[in-house]
Amino acid sequence: MSRIRKKHKRNNTALKITIFLIIIFIFSSIGIFSMVGGTIFTATAAAASFISDLPSIEDYSPTQSALTSRIYAADGTLIATFHGEENRELVPLEQIPKNLINAVISIEDERFYRHTGFDLEGIARAFLINLQSGEIVEGASTITQQVITSIYIPEGKKIVTYDRKVKEAALAYQLEKFYTKKEILEMYLNTIYLGEGAYGVQAAAKTYFNKDVEYLSLSECATIAGLIQSPIHYSPYLNKKAALERRNIVLGKMLELGYIDEDDYENAIRQQIITQRPFVAEEKSFAPYFVEYVKQILIKKYGVTRVFEGGFNIYTTLEPDMQVAAEDAIKQVLYDPEDPAASLVAMDPRNGFIKAMVGGKDFGDMKFNLATQAKRQPGSTFKVFALAAALEQGVSPYMTFNPNGTLLYDIVGSQPWEVSNYKNASFDTNEMTVIDGTVRSVNVVYAQLIMRVGGYSVSKIANDMGIETPMEGYPAIGLGGLTTGVSPLEVCTAFSTIANYGVRHDPVAIFKITDKDGRLIEEYKEESNQVLKPINAYRMIEIMQQVMLRGTGTKARLDDRPCAGKTGTTQEVENAWFTGFTTNLCASVWMGYPEINKKMGPIHDMVVVGGAHPAMIWKLFMERATINLPAEDFKRPEDTVIDLQVTTNPETGELCIPNRFTPFDQISLMEFRYGSEPTVQAPIYPEDIPILPNVTLMPVSEANNILYQLGYINVEYINERYGEVPSGYTIRQDPPGDLPVERIRKIKVWVNP
Repeated sequence: MSRIRKKHKRNNTALKITIFLIIIFIFSSIGIFSMVGGTIFTATAAAASFISDLPSIEDYSPTQSALTSRIYAADGTLIATFHGEENRELVPLEQIPKNLINAVISIEDERFYRHTGFDLEGIARAFLINLQSGEIVEGASTITQQVITSIYIPEGKKIVTYDRKVKEAALAYQLEKFYTKKEILEMYLNTIYLGEGAYGVQAAAKTYFNKDVEYLSLSECATIAGLIQSPIHYSPYLNKKAALERRNIVLGKMLELGYIDEDDYENAIRQQIITQRPFVAEEKSFAPYFVEYVKQILIKKYGVTRVFEGGFNIYTTLEPDMQVAAEDAIKQVLYDPEDPAASLVAMDPRNGFIKAMVGGKDFGDMKFNLATQAKRQPGSTFKVFALAAALEQGVSPYMTFNPNGTLLYDIVGSQPWEVSNYKNASFDTNEMTVIDGTVRSVNVVYAQLIMRVGGYSVSKIANDMGIETPMEGYPAIGLGGLTTGVSPLEVCTAFSTIANYGVRHDPVAIFKITDKDGRLIEEYKEESNQVLKPINAYRMIEIMQQVMLRGTGTKARLDDRPCAGKTGTTQEVENAWFTGFTTNLCASVWMGYPEINKKMGPIHDMVVVGGAHPAMIWKLFMERATINLPAEDFKRPEDTVIDLQVTTNPETGELCIPNRFTPFDQISLMEFRYGSEPTVQAPIYPEDIPILPNVTLMPVSEANNILYQLGYINVEYINERYGEVPSGYTIRQDPPGDLPVERIRKIKVWVNP
């Protein structure tokens, strides 16, 4: 600009006459197609008015370079920067191969050396094509005009209208009075964006072919020239076929204009595009998965250009000490490179602020964020949502179910649902409360509870609490049997809702954003939703505390403060979870193989379950992460009124909770102050549970008929050779005969084939 500003204003008579003719031509062309009289007069009047408002290049300055955006942790520490990665390396025109210069001129501006900044012939051709199509399908910008739009006209002024095109042409005309064609070419070839963060032809040569620009072949020169129109669509990395077709168009244009001969063309056209990325040693960054998570939020809201070039100051919720504690905890438990991966998300349940995030072993090796993007089966983690649904419906946690055996339910619209305990565990009791079923994570107890409250109720309350994955509402979801899995971030959000007494906060990663001058762009405003009754959330907390005191989560128990949580392990041990919380911090840990659902064998001489390695990671993290947080007790809410399903004890006439056999017409819903409600269950009488007949040592058809007549329709017959009984006779059964067995149990009968 110094060259421009040092010169006095020149006589623009020639420019004004030329622009006048352009406008007359455009309006006259409109008249030709519309056949409306008086067009020439209208065009003349419009041109005379427009010329008086023509811009001067002295009124424009080159746009500033892209500004770096910075990300800060909660304590003000700078943890990352975003920039446009303009690996712009300026090279003189003499260093740029003639083939590349000619390729660019051929495809972008074939009359570059003949026009004076704008191309009347190109404008006329583009205008007619666009007029016929009814939309802008062809441009007429010269190389000089592209220099104007990329360097002198800010992005906000780049509005594709004929008015803008005329003003752009005026500026291009003036620019050519101050710079030679060679200088304009040099500016253009050093500033044009060519994709993959490469600005200028030297950067593009390195990016696509890992060589300096002067060593490019004819084919490579044509490939780079072809990128100008659409760096993404014609990228040889993203769309090699389109890139090849575009390169061939460029070569054809060079042949047509005489820049290459037939032999050059034929040799180049036969070559494939062979790319080679330059090797760049990546510097290890801090909290890379969290930084990428923040970046994607920003891009979705503000777009790539503003994020990478806008000079944002982004203040996040990340706590560096907690982040280090999270990474260290995983490394301490899963220290072998061959170990499965783990992810961890921690947030403040009182506001949803994300405090730490680990999304995998090595961001350099795998950008996929296991904490936010991975959707894995949650196993028994989802039992908490069945518990929440039950309490909200008034089901007492003191209701009992038989915890043993295998159950089989016919589900409308789905396959029969077969449920058994983890590793077919059995218990020395036929009556187990929901509380103990939670503490010991008993599938058979929870299957019966889910059938009582309904799968849709479980799925709705899970979504209300923070699970974003859509769910169909089948009962299996209550045991973690989802069509699509869930992410640790979702699970952490939902458990934070429990810790916050039923108040849901969506995850928050960004607290505030300012521009380069410190002006506020956006700031966090608290939004919350009460999705559970506070007293029911508190009741859940009490039960989940027992999980860590005497149940499956004892390895996660903290010695210095109250905590609550739940384990989760899928049936084939492809996924293991532990999620828990204190009053002021919630964390979810997932463990598994990231690429596929692969069964995990023993790791470091320990069988993998949610209560093992994930619980140990959780404990190590929480011990360090909570060191500066107050140790607080969970407080009972002021409103302690609960809804409870009750019935009348037929023996005493007193109110009691119903048992699983109580007819629904004998159950009513009443309000109680928590702590004063009945906890004794209505007695279960022998006649409530039918006696399973002994069907051994008889023809299989007879056994089947007896079982069916008594309502036992879930029967599996298993062939087993046994010479002591005739062929086709039953040998043994499970459960044994002559014992009380509920009809939902699956009966196994072995038969001599």
